[in-house]
Amino acid sequence: MQNRPKGLSNFQITAIVTQSVIGLTIMFLPRRAAVYAGIDGAFATFAAGLLSIAMAGVYIILSRRFPKQTIIEYAQQILGKYLGLAYGTFIALYTLLTASFILRGFADAMKILLLPRTPLEIIMICMLLICLYCIHGGIVTIARICEIFLLPITVVIGTTIIFNLPDVQLFRYRESFSNGLRPIVMGIANNMLAYQGYEVLFFLLPFMNNRKKALQAGTAGMLFPIFVYSSLVFMAIGVIGTLPTAELIYPTIHLARRIGTDFLERFDVFFIVFWILSVFTSIVVYLYMSSISITRLLGLRNYKPFIFILIPVCYAISILPQNISQINVMSDIMNYSGIFLIASSIPLLVLSFVRKKGEGKNG
Repeated sequence: MQNRPKGLSNFQITAIVTQSVIGLTIMFLPRRAAVYAGIDGAFATFAAGLLSIAMAGVYIILSRRFPKQTIIEYAQQILGKYLGLAYGTFIALYTLLTASFILRGFADAMKILLLPRTPLEIIMICMLLICLYCIHGGIVTIARICEIFLLPITVVIGTTIIFNLPDVQLFRYRESFSNGLRPIVMGIANNMLAYQGYEVLFFLLPFMNNRKKALQAGTAGMLFPIFVYSSLVFMAIGVIGTLPTAELIYPTIHLARRIGTDFLERFDVFFIVFWILSVFTSIVVYLYMSSISITRLLGLRNYKPFIFILIPVCYAISILPQNISQINVMSDIMNYSGIFLIASSIPLLVLSFVRKKGEGKNG
């Protein structure tokens, strides 16, 4: 009997990256694109996706030089022990903060859309308990869940796009590119953060069964989010209009509410159910990265005990903001941290070559 290959398959890597990127942001990305880029929001979103693919490639090329280590370990080889520990601590805090922000954004959206009488605390605790069970199963369990959820989420999002396509009013785009480059650049800079999640590639290579195809598998995981995000922004602006899209809290739900069939009148509820699955996988991946980071910083291998510590910390951070202003501050901290992580990957790659760290071009 032939043994199954150990480790994660290429498709599982693709599924994990896709499910890490698509999550909370899908609800309000059209509003964000319309605010910063206006009528050019779809183009800015697409361009931001292309830049994100390029940065994902940098992550993978860097990780392939250290195929048996995560970034927490090889950052110490590139930067030195103490600076590498500081960089690893930053990643652990960033992933924990991002998981907390996604959790809080999810709870706020659920309270507005589905559960107005349910306390935020109950919504967040229930989500965290489910995430705890999943993360405790390890990276293989996370990969399988991402595989299972990928198809139904794709079908629901695809249905939303297809049913709204006939209602797009193309005349709205007659003023495209008429405002110069500034709104496009602003849109790219702000929408690029919507693609965050592919930093999971820093942690996946040691678990792959075919590391030679890591670049193809990782970048393939970015293709579906680019299509989804660009299409939803295009639909929202084309169907609703630029100014109304910029004023709606969750424009994507407005698109889902426009869909009605004989057997499913409230498609928006159906959409929210599968959006919950996307948020769930995003939180799971970020909490997993945070627990792995802390474990490797301490020189340990078993990350599972730290999950039980991180879950209440994640809840405490999520419940801390008391108003929209404080939530925005939390969002800004997360965004600037994400920008720093993206920007720092290129110097890390250059330093790895200059200092001749890693396994070289064949790593």
